Amino acid sequence: MGKEEGQVNEENRARWGSHLEFLLAGVGLAVGTGNVWRFPYLAQKNGGGAFLVPYCIMLAVEGVPLFFMELALGQRLQQGSIKIWSGVRPYLKGIGIAQVVVSFSMTVYYPAVMMWCMYYFYLSFSNPLPWVESECDPTRADFECCKNDSAKHYYYVSALQVTSSISENGGFVNGMVVCWVISWVLTYACLFKGPESLGKAAYFTATFPYVVLFCLFCRGVSLKGAGNGIAVLFTPDFSILIDPNAWMDAAGQIFYSLGTGFGALICFASYNPIKNNCLKDALFISCVNCSTSVFAGIVVYAVLGFREATTGVEVEKAEGGPGLAFIAYTTAVAEMPLPQLWAAAFFFMMVTLALNSEFGTVEACVTPLRDFKMFAKMPRELLCLVVCCVMFLVGLPMCCRNGLYVFNLWDNYSVTIPLLCVGLMECIGVMWIYGMPRFLKDIEYMTGSVPHKYWQICWKWVSPILLIIVLMSSLIKKMIIPETYESFVGCKDSPAHEGIPGTENWNRKIAFTWWAQCFAALMVIAPVMWIPIYIVWKRNAEVVPIPYLQGMIDQGMVVEEKPFDIGYQVEKIKIIIFRRRANSGQNGQSYVVENTGAKSMNSNQSENNV
Repeated sequence: MGKEEGQVNEENRARWGSHLEFLLAGVGLAVGTGNVWRFPYLAQKNGGGAFLVPYCIMLAVEGVPLFFMELALGQRLQQGSIKIWSGVRPYLKGIGIAQVVVSFSMTVYYPAVMMWCMYYFYLSFSNPLPWVESECDPTRADFECCKNDSAKHYYYVSALQVTSSISENGGFVNGMVVCWVISWVLTYACLFKGPESLGKAAYFTATFPYVVLFCLFCRGVSLKGAGNGIAVLFTPDFSILIDPNAWMDAAGQIFYSLGTGFGALICFASYNPIKNNCLKDALFISCVNCSTSVFAGIVVYAVLGFREATTGVEVEKAEGGPGLAFIAYTTAVAEMPLPQLWAAAFFFMMVTLALNSEFGTVEACVTPLRDFKMFAKMPRELLCLVVCCVMFLVGLPMCCRNGLYVFNLWDNYSVTIPLLCVGLMECIGVMWIYGMPRFLKDIEYMTGSVPHKYWQICWKWVSPILLIIVLMSSLIKKMIIPETYESFVGCKDSPAHEGIPGTENWNRKIAFTWWAQCFAALMVIAPVMWIPIYIVWKRNAEVVPIPYLQGMIDQGMVVEEKPFDIGYQVEKIKIIIFRRRANSGQNGQSYVVENTGAKSMNSNQSENNV
C-alpha cells in the first residue's frame, strides 16, 4: 500500500471522539443483563465460590486471548467483518457473513429483555406495586395461586399473559408492543451517527448501571439476612471442580459474556487509530466485565438473603435467567422500605445494560454493510433505519402471548453453536492462514511490542482446542437431551389453562413442535453454512495479499508471504514423522530425507546421522 493510499483510508474512516468513548462502548457491549442474572445463578449452581476457579482460568486462556485477537484484527485492517475476512482470503468471507447473521439473530430477540425491563420500570411507579400479595384479585379462580407467589403469578398471568404452548399465539400484548417500539427507537437514536452517537450515548449507558449497582449494594448489604445470601453464593464446594459441566458453564459464560465472535468488537476497533495499544484495552474491558459479574452477584444474592429472612423462600431455590430479575428480585424488593424507588432503579439499570449490548450488536450488522459499494453511498441514517425496521418486524412475535417461548427458542439455538463455530474459524483464519508471524508484526507496529509467547500459545493451540471441546459437548448435549421447553401451567390448586393440570413449580416440560425444531435447525445452519460454501466456492480465487502499511514498510517490518496450502502442511507433517522414525532407528545407520513439494523448505537432500 502506498503512503497516500494508507492515509486516505485512515482519514475517511469514522473515528471515536476520544479513546474513553471506545472503552466505555466496549464495556457497555460486554457488560449486559447476563452479568446480573446468569453469572450469579451459574455460580450458585456450580459450587459457589469454587466456580471462580474455572471461571478465572477460562477468562485467562479463552476469553481475553480471543478478545485481544478481535480488537487487533479490527484495528489493523480498519474495516467491517465481511471485508476483513475476504481480504485475508476470499474463501474466508463466509466467516464475516456468519458473524453478521449471528449478530442479526442476536439483535432480533435480545430487545425482548429490554422490553420486559422497560415494562417493569413503568410498573415500578405504581403504589402499591402490582405484584404484591395485596393486589391479588379474590374473584379470580387462581386466587390461591396468586397468594402463594404473587410475583410469579403477576409475571406469567398479568405481565406476559403467557399461553399454554408455543403453538398457541394468543395475540399481541399491548403493553409489550409499546415497549418494543420504544426499545427500537432508543436503539436507533444511539447508533444512527455511528461512533459519534455511540460514543456519546456510552457516557451515560455504560456508567449509570454502576451508579445504580453501588446504591443497590449499599442498601442490600444493610438488609436483614444479606450475609446469608452472600454466603450461599460464595461458600465453595470444591468437589464441583471435577464436574465437566462446571467447566463447560464457565467457558460458555466467558465466551458469550465478552461478546467475542459477533463481529462487534472488530467494528468497534476499526474506528480506533492504527497506533493504539489494543492489549491494554482488551485486559481492561475483560477485567471490568468479569468484576461486574461478581459484584452484581453480591448485590442480587444480598437481596435474596433478605427475601429468605422475610418470606421464608430459600436462597438456593432462586430462579435462573429472567426469573431471577422478574420473580425473585421483585418479591424481595416488595418487602423493602420505599419499594418503588429500588424497583425503578433496578429495572432502569437493566434497561441501560440491555440497550448497551443491543446497539453494539446492531452496529456489527451495519458496519459491514457500509463497506460495500451498494450501501456506501446510502446515508448512514437511512441504512440504520432500514436495518432497525427489518429487525423490529422479524422480532415482533416476541410481543405475543407466546413470546416467552419464542424468546427461549431463539436464545437456545440462534447464537450458541454458531458462535462457537465462528470463534473456532477465527482462530484458524488468523493463526494458520493469515499467519502468526505477520499478525505478530501487525501488533508490534500498533502497540510497540511483540505479544508475549503466552498469547501466541493461546491463539494457536489452547483457545481452539477449548472451543472444539465446548462445541462438541454442546452438540452432544443437544443430540442426547430431548428438545423441550417449560410451559406455564399454573399451580396445582388452580391450573392456568383449562384441561391442563398444574404442577408444584407452575411449569411442565413439553417437546417443541416439529416446526419449532425445524426453525431451530435453520437458525443454527443459517450462519454456519456460509463458511463451507465460501471455502468451496472461492477455493481457487486469486489471493490478493493485504498491503502493508507504509509505516511498517519504512521500519522494515515486512514478513515473507506464505499462502496457506493444505498439501504443503500435510507434506510437512509427513517429513516430521519420517524424521522422528529415523531418529529412533538403529545406531550407526544413516537416513536420507528428501523434501518434495514443500515450497518454503530446502529441496536438497539432507542426511541425518544417528
